[in-house]
Amino acid sequence: MKPLISVIIPIYNGEQYIDKCLESITNQYYQNLEILCVVNGSTDASEKMIRAWMERDDRIKLLVTEIADLGHAANLGIDNTSGEYISFVDVDDWVDPEYISKLYAGIEKGYSLCKANCIMYDGKTNAPAYKGRHSGEVSIRSAMWLLPCRTISMYDRELFGKVRYLEHSYYEDLSLWPILVALAGSVYYIDDALYYYNQTNESSIMTVRDEKHLVLDKVFAHIFESITPDMNQEVNLLISALFIQSFWSSNVKYVPKDKVGDEYLERLKKVIDGKLVGYYYLVDRLPVSDDMKKRMIHFYQSNI
Repeated sequence: MKPLISVIIPIYNGEQYIDKCLESITNQYYQNLEILCVVNGSTDASEKMIRAWMERDDRIKLLVTEIADLGHAANLGIDNTSGEYISFVDVDDWVDPEYISKLYAGIEKGYSLCKANCIMYDGKTNAPAYKGRHSGEVSIRSAMWLLPCRTISMYDRELFGKVRYLEHSYYEDLSLWPILVALAGSVYYIDDALYYYNQTNESSIMTVRDEKHLVLDKVFAHIFESITPDMNQEVNLLISALFIQSFWSSNVKYVPKDKVGDEYLERLKKVIDGKLVGYYYLVDRLPVSDDMKKRMIHFYQSNI
């Protein structure tokens, strides 16, 4: 018999998305599933809708918490499921009927972490996240091109033995991704678009622009605290690449030019001080202007 696979769905005010999301999961070709819906801090009809779905499919379970936090919901899911493998789906997204079966096929090749391509749905077009890639093993060092997100993946449960996601913070996915890659030793990548990442949700972190984004200091402190002595230098290079991607590609635009912004940058500098292995090498290889490279180098040097 195929192993039980747990699908964890954090749900915060997701009533308009629940039916499409659960329809796609309950109709998976791979049927031995445990589907845990973690309703966290919702004020809409999400809980009522999940209870109705439970009447239709006994694989669906419900966990309710008043804490409206993705990291907390993900951790509760890990602690309250019993599958040998775990996958996450966000409630505003949906998946291909072969999502679980193909990810598990990657796991069966001897890997403890498998990740697939996905569709970045913007309401008009269906563009794949990765182009020109091929299915196969991705090393820790090479994993820097993979999206550091919790979803679109399958994990051996044992990877979460001693680690959990950062709670009460944005970018909770990023807080654990490089550690999970390091613990897995590599990633098996499937170049099939099996997951539909919904970019039309206006309440998503990707569309909300405010000071809640000023948390990369907490995120990278969590990452560095999770590193163990037996993890080789490859993971440190991955962490450096993820910092460059997360801060310089998106987070920096949220930093206000005032006292709040200055204090955030100082906190961030203290966290990364001397810890970003290969930072200068990675910056030098970026397809950006020389002025931008100087700015990036100056920022890092200023705390050494």
